[in-house]
Amino acid sequence: MMRHFLLIMIAASWALMASAQTNRIYIEDFEIEPGTTDTVPVLFASVDPSRGLQFNLSLSAGLDVVDIEMTDYSRQFSMIGSCNYSSKNDCYLMFIYPGDRVCYPADTVAVIMNVLIEADPAFSGGTLTTWKCRGSTMENAAIIMEGDTTTVSTPTASILLIPADQKPQPDQYFNMMGQPIDDPASAPVAIQVTTRPSGERTSRKVAVGH
Repeated sequence: MMRHFLLIMIAASWALMASAQTNRIYIEDFEIEPGTTDTVPVLFASVDPSRGLQFNLSLSAGLDVVDIEMTDYSRQFSMIGSCNYSSKNDCYLMFIYPGDRVCYPADTVAVIMNVLIEADPAFSGGTLTTWKCRGSTMENAAIIMEGDTTTVSTPTASILLIPADQKPQPDQYFNMMGQPIDDPASAPVAIQVTTRPSGERTSRKVAVGH
């Protein structure tokens, strides 16, 4: 009897969580190295079946859309994607529509599109926003969807505006005879050499043995 009651409570909790969900188009937070491009997945959390989708994508300065690609998940429903830049709103207009009378199923979370994002060499972090998100039913009735604001950061190891060959190098260790040491803990005393971003090298004697 107690087990039956617990199962009812769990089912009720799941139903409550399901009723609180909404249709949503979003991109999760991600990192991008300045001066590179990265493939970023667009996710669709569906509550209702949706025959087509559209949303606006706004990017912080230093970010740009290079291309889009439909995923295998979208292609199995014959979905086709397009991307157009709107100078009026300074954003990209994203459209996903079916090549047949099909729709995305309800109660799923899936990657529906990949967007190739480019960060210029001076990019130091910003945001990416999905907004004006809409879908449509099989009868072409409008479905209003939630958007989201994504945090785009640069890897903590990145040093902006400094060429790769001038970024900090791993410290090197030498024994007292000037020979390189692969395992500094094997010597009682070693010389630690640090290379700074400017190319300057400094050294100091350290006790590393145990």
